[in-house]
Amino acid sequence: MKKNSKIAIVAGGTGGHVFPAISLLEELVNQKKEVLFFSDTRVQKIIQKNKFLFKKRKVFFNTLDISRNFFDFYNHIYNFFKILKILKKQKPEVVIGFGGYTSVLFLLASKLLLKKIILHEQNIIIGLANKLFLPFSKKIIYGWGDEKINEKNKKTFFVRNPVRKKILNLRKKVSFKLEKKIINILIVGGSQGAVVFDEIIPKSIQLLSNNIKKKIFIYHQCSKLNIRKVKKVYKKNKIKCICAPFFVDLPELMFKSQFVISRSGSSTLSEISSLGKPAILIPYKFAKNNHQEKNAEWLVKKGGGKIILEKELTEKKLKECMELFIKNKKKLKEMAKKSFSIGDDKSLIKLVKILS
Repeated sequence: MKKNSKIAIVAGGTGGHVFPAISLLEELVNQKKEVLFFSDTRVQKIIQKNKFLFKKRKVFFNTLDISRNFFDFYNHIYNFFKILKILKKQKPEVVIGFGGYTSVLFLLASKLLLKKIILHEQNIIIGLANKLFLPFSKKIIYGWGDEKINEKNKKTFFVRNPVRKKILNLRKKVSFKLEKKIINILIVGGSQGAVVFDEIIPKSIQLLSNNIKKKIFIYHQCSKLNIRKVKKVYKKNKIKCICAPFFVDLPELMFKSQFVISRSGSSTLSEISSLGKPAILIPYKFAKNNHQEKNAEWLVKKGGGKIILEKELTEKKLKECMELFIKNKKKLKEMAKKSFSIGDDKSLIKLVKILS
């Protein structure tokens, strides 16, 4: 990649696609690269949180209101020509697609203009948008799972998913000491399906012994609809907690938690492993291609946590799993080290090198 080359990044509007894309943006800004960043209107909260990046002089930012409806031809034609116009004017040399339906029109326009396309796949199973453009890409970078021997070629790369600078800075401070009297537990429902967490997890926690309840502090990311209900259960059981629909300081909360109860989207798992956190994973059962279950299975295979499928999730089963994490400090420490070993401090630097 030339010193003054312009790079375009496009990512679908969910955290799993956008967070790694923003992490790459951070690094490219540090390297004084000129960047075009495209996502869709669903990312307003994430963009607001990272507005300092999008106000940089060399960052061109645009949100695309692209319909999910395949038959919304007017919307797709309008956006396609809008993207073509931007690409012709801005002239990026490299286009990096982070997946999601938002990227389809953008990559199609890039192909038409003979731009160099690089794909980034965060999950263990390749998504539909990336699969569609795989034959037309110069390179594809996988961020989760083992390197597949039969895919060792000049086009395929395996580099851990990039994580935010906050996470990388906290990674340097990670310690595996578990002497704390208070046990911090972070519960992250993700952007989809948090309602199941709001229903079952507080009830599971109330089944724990009084001795354990006195020691725990819960950080629970709830849905807005259920926040009062969730708080009420914790208050009734005299469990210290902070409940919120969105944690601005999520990296810090994850860092000081002994373990995490979470969905298994790639972005969340990458941050969990970067900070060496053992995890109880409950994959979102409606995730496309069942990718969340496959993501979780790989972390469990590596020794970084336990998995409970949503169809098998009961209050009793989750309570027993939490007890295993809380009572067996030796096992928890072992899982923390194995989780930490998956993370890679240099993933962003490696990723930028591959873009050249």
